[in-house]
Amino acid sequence: MYQEVIITVIILAIIAALVYWFRKKPSSGVSQLHSECRRQLKMPPAEADEVIERYISRLQERHPGKSREWYLEKILYDLERDRR
Repeated sequence: MYQEVIITVIILAIIAALVYWFRKKPSSGVSQLHSECRRQLKMPPAEADEVIERYISRLQERHPGKSREWYLEKILYDLERDRR
């Protein structure tokens, strides 16, 4: 009986850890887009992250309800357009 309780607790802990990990982990597409935005901005990572977040906030005001991936793709599009 005692062993069954311990096994159940361990299984529940593993499930909780997996759920937490998958919810925290950004999708690889978003992560890659974010990295590409950083690279295109050509500034220190912390500064680039601040710029990206400010840009996303402005885009969310103009284009509400879009995915984070959409906003990052828009940032990359605008950066590439401005370099031409």
